[in-house]
Amino acid sequence: MTTLLTIICFTLAASLISMNESYSFDFYILIYLLYATPLILLIGLPLSILLDYLLSRIQFPNHVLYLSTRILGYACAGVLGMYIYYLVMGAGEAILDFKETLVLTLFGVLAAILFVLIDMGLEVLLKKQRRKS
Repeated sequence: MTTLLTIICFTLAASLISMNESYSFDFYILIYLLYATPLILLIGLPLSILLDYLLSRIQFPNHVLYLSTRILGYACAGVLGMYIYYLVMGAGEAILDFKETLVLTLFGVLAAILFVLIDMGLEVLLKKQRRKS
């Protein structure tokens, strides 16, 4: 559920950011949906599972520190995920060019932070639903 909502929200957010007079909003929705879905499913989801496993092994003294670490961890996973994508696509030395990779890396961070915020929101909703039952 989290992954599906992330794909939808990221597609809408990235399309709004990228929209210009050259191409319509529909075009960007289609492009981001086409390119973001495999990245989120094949790179983002495994990184999320790994990060959640690592965070579950750490004892945090308070909940704010846990949430901050989780959000920061997901942001770092977004950067890592985009660099994995660059390597898979054969970017070679272009990975080292910060100006070339910055925009797509920021989109990776955006997708990762959207994922963790949606996940935390769904956790809260599920806890409230369980309390009512």
